[in-house]
Formats: sequence, structure tokens, C-alpha cells
Amino acid sequence: MGFLVQEHLRVLLLNTKNEVLATHEIYKGNVNSAVVRVSEVLRPAVRENCPNIIIAHNHPSGDPTPSPEDILVTRQIRTCAEMMDIELLDHVVIGNRRFVSLKERRLGFDGNAAGSSDFGLAAERK
Repeated sequence: MGFLVQEHLRVLLLNTKNEVLATHEIYKGNVNSAVVRVSEVLRPAVRENCPNIIIAHNHPSGDPTPSPEDILVTRQIRTCAEMMDIELLDHVVIGNRRFVSLKERRLGFDGNAAGSSDFGLAAERK
């Protein structure tokens, strides 16, 4: 995914042992963005009754630094997934030969999903 010229978003479906059962491409965007609807991201997990998911998308620029929008979408997906008993294990941003785990950096994962403020952290890392 690191060398694709358009932004792609995929969801990996995992079982209770965190084994990957399936991968679904949810969106293919333009060079700068992909429009993400949370319901579309979660639909495969609901349909296939998977308790865990990982979201992955690429940045065609090659720089995997998460944008404020990436953090917001992560928070929204996590909040909705929790209401459906689905755990968002990570959101990975892929660049050229590098990737960033939003979970590892606690971007969109710490505190109250709807109320925490991670945007300052993203801005400081640029």
C-alpha cells in the first residue's frame, strides 16, 4: 500500500485470537484523501460477526504522519465500534517503507473516545 498513487483504506477482520480472517478494501480516494463513512468501515465486521478489526490506509505522499482527520476518523470508528462490541485494535497509516500505528502513539485511542483532544499531539509531530 505504501506506493499506491491514490489513498486506499482497508479493514482487517480478526477473530478472538487476533488471527486475520479477511481483508476488505473500503475506499479508494484521490491523491490527497479518501472520504470515510464509519458505517462502511464497520459493515464487514458486523456482517461476518468479527469481534476485532484493524484499519489501515496509505498516504500517497509517502509520509505516514497521521493527519488531524486520521485521528478524528479513528476516534469516530472506535466510538461506534465499541457500541457494537467490536474492538478497534489499531489504525495504521502506511507510507513509503514506513508506517505509523495510531494506537502506539495513543492518537484517537486514549481517554474518552468522544472527548479527548489529540490534535495538539499530531501538530507537534510534524
